[in-house]
Amino acid sequence: MRCLLHEQSKQTARDRLRIGVVAALLGFSALAVCASVWMPLVLAAWFATILHPIVARLEHRLGGRRRAAGALVVIVALGVLVPLLGVVLALVPAVRGLFSQIRGAFQGDGSLASALLGDGSDATPSLSPFGADGSVDWTALARRYGADAWGALDTVASTSASVAFDVLLFVTALYTLVVDGERLYLWMAETLPVPQKALARLARAFVETGRGLLVAGVGTSLLQGLVATIAYWALGVPRPFLLGPLTAVCAIIPVVGTGLVWVPLAIELVLTDHVARGLGVVAIGVGAIGVVDNLARPFFARFGTLKLPTVVLLAAMAGGVTLFGATGALLGPLLVRLALEALAIAAEARRKHEPEPESDPTE
Repeated sequence: MRCLLHEQSKQTARDRLRIGVVAALLGFSALAVCASVWMPLVLAAWFATILHPIVARLEHRLGGRRRAAGALVVIVALGVLVPLLGVVLALVPAVRGLFSQIRGAFQGDGSLASALLGDGSDATPSLSPFGADGSVDWTALARRYGADAWGALDTVASTSASVAFDVLLFVTALYTLVVDGERLYLWMAETLPVPQKALARLARAFVETGRGLLVAGVGTSLLQGLVATIAYWALGVPRPFLLGPLTAVCAIIPVVGTGLVWVPLAIELVLTDHVARGLGVVAIGVGAIGVVDNLARPFFARFGTLKLPTVVLLAAMAGGVTLFGATGALLGPLLVRLALEALAIAAEARRKHEPEPESDPTE
C-alpha cells in the first residue's frame, strides 16, 4: 500500500512539473506576442491607477454608473493626451535634424553654433514672413519652413498606421482597466502562481513606478519645458519652440537634466558674441528652471515618488534606451524597480525560513 501511495505521489509530482513547464512556455510565448505593444498597455495601466480616484468620485455622483464615469474620464484624458502626442510627432523631424547637425558639428561638418542657433553668423535670424512693404514673402516662407513641414508630414505619414494602432490599443486598455481593473487584478491573483502578498507588493511597485515617472517626473519636466520655451522666446533665442520642448525631455534625465540644452546653448551664444543673451540663458537655467524644479518636484512628489537611488535610475534609463530605444526610458526603470522588489521578497522569505543560530552554551 505504501509503495502504491509513493508511486502515486511521484506521478502527481511529475504531472505538476509537466504542467508547470507547459504553463511557463505558454506564458513566455504570450509575453513575446505582447512584447511589441507593451508601451500602450503599460501606459494604460499607469494612467488607470492615476485616474482611479477621479473615476470613483464621478461614479458616486452618477449614481453608481461606473462605465459612464470611466468613459467620461477617458474622453477628458484623451483631450489632453492627444494634442501632446501631436506636438511630439510634429517635433520628431526637427529634433532628428538638430541631432544630425550636432553630430555633424562634432565630426567637423559645420559648427555647434549653426546647429543650436540655426545660423552660426547670426544668432537672431529673422522669423518674420513679411517683406519690407508688409506683404507676405511666400517664397522665403516656403524656403524656410517647407523642408521642416514636409519632414513632419513624411514622418506622420510613415508612422500613422503604427501610431493609430497604439492609440487604439491604449484607449481600449485604458477604458477596460478604468472600469474593470479591480476585477482583472482579482483574476490575476487567482490565476498567477504567485503568493497574493508578493503579487500585491509587485503591484504596488508597478504603480509606484508609474506615478513616480509620469506624475513627478513628466509633470515637473513639462513645467520646466514651458518656462524654458517662454524664456528662450523672450530672449530672442532661435528655435525656442524646438529647444523648449527638448529642454522638457532632458529634464526627465537625472543629474544632468535641463543643463544638456541650456549649458551648450549659453556657451555658443557667448562664443558668437551674444554675451547678454548667453548670460540670460544661464540666469534662466540656474534661476527660473532650477526654481521650478525645486518647487514643482516636491509638489508632484506628494502624488507619487519613485523609490530608486538617482544613480540606479540613471543607469536604468540609459540601459533601457540602449536595449529598447526611446521607450526604454520608461521600461528600464520599471523592470529594475520590479526586480528589486522581487529580490526583496525573496530575501525576506529566505530569512523567514532560515533556522535561528544556536546560542553557544559556553557563553
